[in-house]
Amino acid sequence: MKNKKLILIPASAAERIYPLRSENRLLSAVGQFEPKRLNCWYPVQSYFLTTQSIDEANVVFHRLCKTVLRNAQTMRRFCAANPEAQQHDFWCPTYDFVYFGAVNDYRLRCMINHGDFNYMMMVYQKKQDNFLKGAA
Repeated sequence: MKNKKLILIPASAAERIYPLRSENRLLSAVGQFEPKRLNCWYPVQSYFLTTQSIDEANVVFHRLCKTVLRNAQTMRRFCAANPEAQQHDFWCPTYDFVYFGAVNDYRLRCMINHGDFNYMMMVYQKKQDNFLKGAA
């Protein structure tokens, strides 16, 4: 994972390749930039978590915090540069991205607003056997 580039794909395109299912969600994290930086993790199905999945989720989250989620302005610029990721059925301007990791799959939802929270990252258990069956 250390040398692998983190490439975020607009969720609408990624979902056509490999849909992420809510029943495979392991963790969720929400965060805000203002009035102060705050990140909160919520286990969804912690009994499926492994050391590898936790380690990868931490690496992915820290990379996002150094890039896309560095601050509100950086996140807004990233979203503006990816208009195909905009979701039109939310109450505020929302952009949805997917990253396929080696151990887990991830969805990053960015809310371009000045309220509750600014982003949500969901970690999904990778179902490689189902993916490979669909590709055959």
